[in-house]
Amino acid sequence: MLEVTDLVEVEAFARDLAQRAGRVLLDGFQTALQVDYKDEHSHDPVTEIDRAVEDLVREGVTQRFPDHAVLGEERDAVGPSEANVVWVVDPLDGTSNFINGLGLFACSIGVLEQGAPVAGAIFLPTNRQLSPGVYHARRGGGLRFDGEPIGTESSAVSAGSRLSGMPAGIGGVTGPRGRRFGVARTLGSIAAELTLAAEGTLQMAVFDSSRIWDVAGGVALALEAGRAVFTRPAAGGPWRRLLRFGQEIPGPVTVPLLRAWNDALVVGEPERLPDAAIDLNREQGARATLRRMVRRQR
Repeated sequence: MLEVTDLVEVEAFARDLAQRAGRVLLDGFQTALQVDYKDEHSHDPVTEIDRAVEDLVREGVTQRFPDHAVLGEERDAVGPSEANVVWVVDPLDGTSNFINGLGLFACSIGVLEQGAPVAGAIFLPTNRQLSPGVYHARRGGGLRFDGEPIGTESSAVSAGSRLSGMPAGIGGVTGPRGRRFGVARTLGSIAAELTLAAEGTLQMAVFDSSRIWDVAGGVALALEAGRAVFTRPAAGGPWRRLLRFGQEIPGPVTVPLLRAWNDALVVGEPERLPDAAIDLNREQGARATLRRMVRRQR
């Protein structure tokens, strides 16, 4: 198990990598890029920036922590397939925003120990500070922005006027126990929405069929910020509190298992979500609402 000193080192290095990645992203923003597509319908773009940033993280981690594995969106994984510690990277989350000149995107780095989020670092080009920077956290260390602790208290704005990351068509719906989920926003970057849910700009964020590289870093931030995190297998079943990715499968959490992770996820302020998974499971109306909410196509 990673000790506190190990986690401090891991968090610092993840933050450094995210900062370096952020500089690459900002340098490449609004420049002429070669855009390829990962699907035949040209709906899933990828650029040389995506690949360059992932290579930067891969090379950095393999040199610093050779016994760790690295799992990314654009490249094959490197390192032992049964490594105890896996770095999960989305080099550019929000590629469509990026190539269209919309300055809302992210580089996300999450560190998992046997599937449990223990550290994360996410670069955002803008935020409530109106400046680019890195949100980062480690287990037991709290949420920070560029090295400084940040407050994550709930906003004084009424719940019905708060923002939530979800499809716009369901803004203002009534959720569990009559709690209103507020004004819907879809930002085009899962990592950005998770970061903003962690630091309190969004009161919650909901995703369907999210991939591990989209959410590993953001979940680490959210947990350290005291947010509630629930997941539901893509195949269906009850919502339950996320303790580790792959928790429904016995045995070691391998890199191939993490790559195959494709579950629904809801993250938010505990007062906006049930306090325990059993509450969510019992409230059939709430479960139906959440199922409608998570039918998001990314």
